[in-house]
Amino acid sequence: MPGEMLGDQLLELVSSAKERVVLVAPFIKVDALQRVLDAIPISAGPHIDCVTRWRPEDIVDGVCDLEIFDVIADRAKAQLWRQSNLHAKFFRSDQSCLIGSANLTGRALGWRLPTNLELLVELDMSQHELQAWEASLMSRCVPVTAELRDQIAHQAAELAAQRPKITSIDVEHDDDPSFRWIPLCPSPQRLFKVYTGELDEAKMVRSAYEFAQRDLRTLGPPKGYSEEQFLEYVADRLQQLEVVQKVVSASSSGVSDTQAAELIAEYIDESSMIGPTDAWRILKQWMMHFFPEQYRIEVSQEVLVKGRTISSG
Repeated sequence: MPGEMLGDQLLELVSSAKERVVLVAPFIKVDALQRVLDAIPISAGPHIDCVTRWRPEDIVDGVCDLEIFDVIADRAKAQLWRQSNLHAKFFRSDQSCLIGSANLTGRALGWRLPTNLELLVELDMSQHELQAWEASLMSRCVPVTAELRDQIAHQAAELAAQRPKITSIDVEHDDDPSFRWIPLCPSPQRLFKVYTGELDEAKMVRSAYEFAQRDLRTLGPPKGYSEEQFLEYVADRLQQLEVVQKVVSASSSGVSDTQAAELIAEYIDESSMIGPTDAWRILKQWMMHFFPEQYRIEVSQEVLVKGRTISSG
């Protein structure tokens, strides 16, 4: 099932909960968790149990967030649990559940690009085996307290100091911004208003709005940022993108519009239905908007020079 549909499937499942929700995944990112919690009824809402692995190395690797403790603590009738040997992915809402491969992260559920190829299958909790498995899981969990959270944070900090860059073939780096992606929203100056909800599909060209939503899912800015914070966040993410680094490196000796379009062609997803020339035009707009002190349009030139100009060609 396509990634984005998995997220919709999970939100639909929990939105009908009346008595109990159980969210179980080794890797849980704070934005994905908040999105799921927002879909669960609050008024006379169900009890929520959230179980994760929360090993110190998971925090250092960036596959799980310490901040999920605060998100759960802020929600009435919710408890965070830890099971350090957890590998299962299990999401229950009353008498229905989803089990499969998807962690509670943006990429696994299709809310951030590039999405993972995942599977979630709906089952009926009347099956004795499922009830027994959940009971066994909960009996082996430890409730997470502020003290335990601080202990894991301290262990993660010590581990990061010993080996600040950890690589593993087994983990999903949900916050890695260096993947092969390129922005597609043609109006980066409107991105913040889409982020805040001030602009929606009714006020923009549909394709531009959809591209803006796609870019926001990819960049993943936390909720509630001011415009200044938003601009700083997106600029930082852009600086780390492989495609931007490639263009900036080439621009040290000057790169024409034609050369730049050729450089970025391999980063364009076929499903986006956009060519390299248009993609480069959009990327230039993004770079000028988010790095206004570094780039400007110089009509008389057709060459991008690092630190000075972006052509309008």
